[in-house]
Amino acid sequence: MVRVRYAPSPTGHIHVGNARTAIFNYLYARHEGGAFIMRLDDTDLERSTEENIDSMLDDIRWLGLDWDEGFLKGGTLGPYRETERKPLYDGCLRQLLDEDKAYRCFCTKDELEAERRKAEAEHRIYRYGGTCAHLSAEQVAKNIAEGKPYAIRLRIPQEDVVVHDLIRGDVQFKSEEFDDFVIARQNGIPIYNFATVIDDALMKITHIIRAEEHLSNTPRQVFIYRALGFDVPQFAHVSLILAPDHSKLSKRHGAVSVGEYRLEGYLPEALINYLVLLGWSPKDDREFFTVDELIKEFSLGGVGKSGAVFDKKKLTWMNHMYLGRKDAASILTILKDDFAEQYAAAFGGLPEDKTLAAIDLTKGNAQVLPDLFRLARNIVQPDVVITDEKSQEVIGSPEAKQVLQYLMEHFDAIPFGQGDDAMSSWVEDLRNQIPLPAKKLYSPIRVALFGAKDGPEIVKLFLMLEPSSIHERLQKALAL
Repeated sequence: MVRVRYAPSPTGHIHVGNARTAIFNYLYARHEGGAFIMRLDDTDLERSTEENIDSMLDDIRWLGLDWDEGFLKGGTLGPYRETERKPLYDGCLRQLLDEDKAYRCFCTKDELEAERRKAEAEHRIYRYGGTCAHLSAEQVAKNIAEGKPYAIRLRIPQEDVVVHDLIRGDVQFKSEEFDDFVIARQNGIPIYNFATVIDDALMKITHIIRAEEHLSNTPRQVFIYRALGFDVPQFAHVSLILAPDHSKLSKRHGAVSVGEYRLEGYLPEALINYLVLLGWSPKDDREFFTVDELIKEFSLGGVGKSGAVFDKKKLTWMNHMYLGRKDAASILTILKDDFAEQYAAAFGGLPEDKTLAAIDLTKGNAQVLPDLFRLARNIVQPDVVITDEKSQEVIGSPEAKQVLQYLMEHFDAIPFGQGDDAMSSWVEDLRNQIPLPAKKLYSPIRVALFGAKDGPEIVKLFLMLEPSSIHERLQKALAL
């Protein structure tokens, strides 16, 4: 059975790159009928705080990436925090030392630095010289008895490593690139590469899907798998997410945390859809997928090798499309939960059915959720607020005065209460009654009734608002 894992280091918030990795693992597990495991790589004790863990889990849950086994859920192959697994690492270190596949290195920091400087002076790549590789058992025992600190290094065979990557094909690493590298520091804490191999092997992870920046770690991890007698899993290294200028994505390009996108008013389904399409291509030209559709369609064969460019404008457009399709009741629930203060200020004390109707009318014009407080406000509140300059220019134009005067003079002819068809016909017939281009005819009406030149259809505004409210809004707009 396919078993994949998401193993974040809880040293901060989850950013878009981390989120995409988690999503790819989740989709692959669900597509293959496998298991999605959550593990915490929390050996960075200074930065792995409980606050960061809670924030990370909130983001994962908000995205809907429910894990089958792991942290907080348990399972037969735990524990699922690296800080609770040290006895397992110590056992593997003893095994390697007993089998002479690893050795204690008593070299000091100054000695190693001197080696490094000598290599630089001789214009060659630095590799550990193997000073401690062949110490006798007696010398090792003497050093330990004297209390000399030591790291533990893995003995590396002089052979090339070929990593078969499910996205990139065969990737070859030459033997001269490696020396006997450290697998446990002098304080006894194993390095990342050592701990993650043991975790993945003992948790029976079959596929490791991660960012391409980890590709350089892979040959070292392969050496560790082989030394411990573990099966090597299959690897898939996903391309990086790039900024629009093809540099590394940073916060100034929109690489904020998942939690910040939530606070800005993006929907989880829109963020998932957008991030999946950064690096994965469906078999057709579709852009919109439900999570169930992504699970059905997703495959590693559709993941590209090239970096994907992050475009926040495209994400915002996609979010706008999702908002237009989402039912008003679901939107209302999110507004109450995630934007409680703004909700109370905009809709507090109003009947819920009126708020729902206002959301339903304006959701198609919102880019992000907080836009609805501004858009729907002018539907549910008695006074219309015109905030943008272009809409103010529209209402101050001579054409606006002509249109608004006509509506006030013929107000009794508006077919209130006669149904959608009658209202649609009346709105359409305005073009015959007022000799103006459609834009100059209808924009002043929308600004008068809604407060902005872009927004809901004119017919829907006349159907939604009370006749007395429409009369008052037209009158106030004409006064402007």
